[in-house]
Amino acid sequence: MKAETQANKEVEASPPSSAAATPGDRRHGRLILLAIVAIGVLPLLAALYFRYVSPPEVKATVGQPLDPIPLPFEFLQRSDGAALEHPAVSGKWLLIFVAPGGCDERCQHTLYLTRQARTAQGRNVARLDRLWLITDAGTPAPALMAAHPDLVMIRATDAMALEALGGKDSRKINLVDRRGLLVFRYSDDPEPKAFIRELGKLIKF
Repeated sequence: MKAETQANKEVEASPPSSAAATPGDRRHGRLILLAIVAIGVLPLLAALYFRYVSPPEVKATVGQPLDPIPLPFEFLQRSDGAALEHPAVSGKWLLIFVAPGGCDERCQHTLYLTRQARTAQGRNVARLDRLWLITDAGTPAPALMAAHPDLVMIRATDAMALEALGGKDSRKINLVDRRGLLVFRYSDDPEPKAFIRELGKLIKF
């Protein structure tokens, strides 16, 4: 009997399982809640900070981005008189250099640069074709063409096509995307490494 009475006293003395949480438990719970809120709010605060307070510096492109305009392919033809294939058919980007057929030393340098830029694309080299839009009646030297076997010579049959690519005296390098849209324009002597790197990023699209 005495043993039973002692057991009852011990049961009465033990705290119930539903007793209120200790201050330490409540503090731990608040910390967890604050961590959950922080996970949701901090990315938003960071985005607002970099958008309005300290926007990251935007690296300038090598070429001049253009408002995309359709290149009038109907007014461009190959040197043999055949129509120039539209990129929508070939699936390629086009690098078009505009210069007279005589091709002085500076012109030759640009052709070399575009050749190196295309070759440097490695496994993506097949995504890019080089074209030379000859702006006069001149004929390039055979030795020059032999040095650029992948280069396609074209001529404009209408002033509109020539103007779209910068004009007769522009000597610009133009980039046309796979939809047939003129999207970038470069000088005839861009910084080689930056030019190659930028082309590589663009033609992946």
